[in-house]
Amino acid sequence: MDVGYQLPEDLRMLQTWMRNFIRREIIPLERELDPEAMELPEEDYERLSRIAKDAGMWCLGAPEEYGGGGLGCFAMTVINEEMAQHRNGLYNPGYGVFGRSPPPIIFEGTKEQIKKYAIPTIQGGGTTFYAITEPSGGSDPARAIQTTAVRDGDDWIINGTKVFITGAGSADWGVVFVRTGPGEGRAGISCFIIEKGTPGFSTRPIPVIRPMYPYEVSFEDCRVPNANLLGELGKGFE
Repeated sequence: MDVGYQLPEDLRMLQTWMRNFIRREIIPLERELDPEAMELPEEDYERLSRIAKDAGMWCLGAPEEYGGGGLGCFAMTVINEEMAQHRNGLYNPGYGVFGRSPPPIIFEGTKEQIKKYAIPTIQGGGTTFYAITEPSGGSDPARAIQTTAVRDGDDWIINGTKVFITGAGSADWGVVFVRTGPGEGRAGISCFIIEKGTPGFSTRPIPVIRPMYPYEVSFEDCRVPNANLLGELGKGFE
């Protein structure tokens, strides 16, 4: 009898491991937490993170050459489905104990950018953000982006606002998409790396029903070096 498509054996093993881990480790801990809690106690987070690393389940979506698991989009969909099977799974799957891969676009950057930003994030489990959506619209970001970056010598001056940006308040760094040239749609969109603490860069939580707030991200004459341009100028969406 034709049973249709089945997952490859190696992916089914990862799926089963994740399912068992969530049921055995995360759900019992979660029962003891306040329903609004967004994080595990530090000692539990450290213990479970070590288990994940030892099992080779750390930052599964990041390239293997940089310390990740090297899984593709389909495999990560299968794993994330299991990772989210607990009370807070929609907002913080696994409470981050499997690491948080940096924005994939960083791996299109220079060797220096990958070494400075991507690798420490993978190794240390830090958080990042990915800023596209603006008050002018989010479903069609290429046409809604109004945040600009203007060249000033060896730097760029960024002005504008992004909204509903997950993790921006606690992130060490992130990527922001801005207009650097004329044109409509995708034309003239570039991507820059923004570090926490950069003058002119600020975040403000946007209250929602759950306490895991998204953020408004503001840029007021925010100066970033040209070295933080990620990819080619004007080709941020290519």
